[in-house]
Amino acid sequence: MKVNQSFGAMCQYVLQEKTPDKGAEVLAAHGVRTDSAAHMAQDFDMVRAMRPGLGKAVLHVALAFPVEEKEKVTNEVMGRIAHDYLKGMKIDPENTQWAVVRHQDKTHPHMHLVVNRVDLDGQTVSDQFVRSRSVDVCKRIEQQYGLIVADQVGRKQALEIGPTPAQAKATTPKEEQSAEWSRARQDIGRALGYTAGQARSFDELREALRPRGIELELTRRKDGSPAGVVFAQDGHRVKGSQVGREYSAGNLETGFAKARELGQAQDPAQAWQQLGQDYALAKLAESYAQAKEQQARQQPKQNKSQGFGIGDN
Repeated sequence: MKVNQSFGAMCQYVLQEKTPDKGAEVLAAHGVRTDSAAHMAQDFDMVRAMRPGLGKAVLHVALAFPVEEKEKVTNEVMGRIAHDYLKGMKIDPENTQWAVVRHQDKTHPHMHLVVNRVDLDGQTVSDQFVRSRSVDVCKRIEQQYGLIVADQVGRKQALEIGPTPAQAKATTPKEEQSAEWSRARQDIGRALGYTAGQARSFDELREALRPRGIELELTRRKDGSPAGVVFAQDGHRVKGSQVGREYSAGNLETGFAKARELGQAQDPAQAWQQLGQDYALAKLAESYAQAKEQQARQQPKQNKSQGFGIGDN
């Protein structure tokens, strides 16, 4: 998922007019013409003009499916999934411009969804927590349509797509090892995105990760509290904090405790999502406080340079 600035460039990419051999096929659209990239971009930009101050108005989502699902995921099914995805993201498909295009340049089925972040009433479609919300919506769609869970085949598709930029640039054994470690960290992060929110303890998380080829190693302090957590995949060891701060031993334990506490009232995944939002708000408050402190430190210097004392009127 990406938020971009140019509808022109995005429409040219999804329609693949210069490379028709890639077999781009429009599956569904609302509020835009699909006969050419120029017309599609013009229609998007006409509505975007109602919010001229919104720089990044282009929401682009690539939805991919395992090659094993090729027979099941027909054009009709893809169109319905795109519609359900929009509704799951709280985007009104009847009051927002969008287009979904299927590409045939990979062995696995996949489609590209382009959405205008300015709806037909001139209101801005929120991008707050857009990536975490997208993961939750995709999980529900997988269950609803009986599809293979994406993270179970994520590594296979990543290898099919090709090396990461770091792997492609690696020229020495040390660089290659570092690039492979980075790939493992990405895979572990993807798996944790699906499993951590369902767990209420390190033991539950360990059991959820093992089928995905990931081991969890936990060290504890003398008082029994978690001291550190390491995830291992294909010989690569990654600290939880290297995957993301929310996956450090302490933050995971906090999440488990909150999931256990709220388990009777709500789904553990919702508890984890709330924890993530609380963390984001706390970081925002911390950044605001630091900015105010810095401003306060600079103010006396500014006053002195202007010839005024702190107590002057």
